[in-house]
Amino acid sequence: MKETIVRFSRDIDFVDKFLIISVSLIPISLAISIFIADFLASLSGLILVSIILQTKNRNIFKLVKKEIIFFFILYLIILVSLVLSDFKNQSFLSSFFYFRYFLMSLSVFYLLKKYDFFLSFFYYFFLISIIIVVCDALLQYFLGFNSFGYKLVGIEAYDFDHLTGFFNDEKKLGSYLVRFLPLLLGLIYLYKHKLALTLKYELVILIIIGIVVFLASERTALFLLLIIYLSYFLLNSKKIYFLSFVLIIFTFLFSFEKNLSEKYLKSTLVQMGIEESPRPINKDLIRYYSYEHENLSYTGLINFRNRPLFGSGAKTFFQECGKYFVKFQYKINYRNNRIVCSTHPHNTYVQILSETGIFAFLLVFYLFVRSSYINLKIFITRKRDNLNKAYFFLNLSIIINIMPLIPSGSFFNNWMCLIMFFPLGFWLYIKNKIVK
Repeated sequence: MKETIVRFSRDIDFVDKFLIISVSLIPISLAISIFIADFLASLSGLILVSIILQTKNRNIFKLVKKEIIFFFILYLIILVSLVLSDFKNQSFLSSFFYFRYFLMSLSVFYLLKKYDFFLSFFYYFFLISIIIVVCDALLQYFLGFNSFGYKLVGIEAYDFDHLTGFFNDEKKLGSYLVRFLPLLLGLIYLYKHKLALTLKYELVILIIIGIVVFLASERTALFLLLIIYLSYFLLNSKKIYFLSFVLIIFTFLFSFEKNLSEKYLKSTLVQMGIEESPRPINKDLIRYYSYEHENLSYTGLINFRNRPLFGSGAKTFFQECGKYFVKFQYKINYRNNRIVCSTHPHNTYVQILSETGIFAFLLVFYLFVRSSYINLKIFITRKRDNLNKAYFFLNLSIIINIMPLIPSGSFFNNWMCLIMFFPLGFWLYIKNKIVK
């Protein structure tokens, strides 16, 4: 670590130092201030563009030419949906400036390729950032307030309390930790590969982050955490005996936090129609997650049916829904679904279909299938060296962020975009090493 800091202070110019600091601060900024995180991401992209224009050295990006073309096609589709949208003012910022997220990813790739020490520098910086978020959340759990004075959400309004940490009244803590966990695991194995280390603390990280995610009471986050757990133990078959310890920990949590357990289990079964509800709606039907989520998906698919090629424009679900609400508000299908308007349909693929159309959907779904195929291939062929394990977890980062059939945040929300695109730079770097 000391050698890394010395190299950072002596061996690089001011512009690259600024870029390294900007990139390294993005993860912790995403927990504290989305404005700062978005500013740093945009700044890193601008710095990268200025470096390319000044040095005219574009050879490094020939290594990721296919990925650049892939993103350019997706970006072009989003721009076409903007041009054809009836709500250009609503869609402009999220559509036109969408490229900044990919530039952020390329800036990470640029630093990894140019500076050997950046991997270890960012690894420690990122690990410390995650530790700060976790410790702040646990402080909130035990004291009732965190380091910023934010109280547990639900003290007055609900029968149970859940952690939010730095996110105050927003339920993002679990999502933040889960979506960054594959990147952290990938960096651990990449660090092992590069420095031939035998670090053994990843299980401690998995357990502590798992406890905080559970206490955050975000059901989607817990579901994604279980997928990461399962992937980890299948990939590390020799460590399967630790699975029993993890099960004991979570069995204790479920018995100790009865209100949270009821939310995770009973309320989910009720919403899905598996367990009887006090207000049954077609009680013989099994619902997609909940009646409300099913209605939103139904609404999104109606929007898609009316504008199937390029959708209504990014972040225009609410406005487009309003056009059909009066006309179809009393029209229901055999599942008793009806038009419901919200800021987004709470499902990634329904939103993409509704707002950007079938072509964008096919590109994103291809990315999901391709990443899943690569991970399945790594598992089946038993390529379990540290570099392939790192690649596995970076692929898993892509998979859990665009997984079908689960509730999700808005695909075009800047917080979600930053958290989805940030690991991509590391994925590009590892992919390049494996292919080479």
